[in-house]
Amino acid sequence: MKTASALGAAALLLLPVGTWAQEQEHRIGGKAVPEEQVAEVQEHCDSLRQGEKASPVAEAAYDEETDAAAAEAAEQTAVDLSADLWNEDETIDVNKLSLELCDEGNFALSDQ
Repeated sequence: MKTASALGAAALLLLPVGTWAQEQEHRIGGKAVPEEQVAEVQEHCDSLRQGEKASPVAEAAYDEETDAAAAEAAEQTAVDLSADLWNEDETIDVNKLSLELCDEGNFALSDQ
């Protein structure tokens, strides 16, 4: 009986942590992805992961002649995209998402 009570109390203590973790699940650039955009961002990230859309970071690197130039172009593009990702109304410009930003926001490939 004491074990059941202890387990019940432990479960109650973990409940707020689980709720907090869900709220923090999709964060990009230190900001929570607006709930009304989660599905749109997920769809865009899925398209990037499946190769249906090219990542802007990959596109920037593609035209460079050397690996070093490609790496530099990719890095600069990623920085630029991160800076311009959020609109003034606190929504995400999904066209500026890269695979790296999808990873940061915990947008793994969905089970479509």
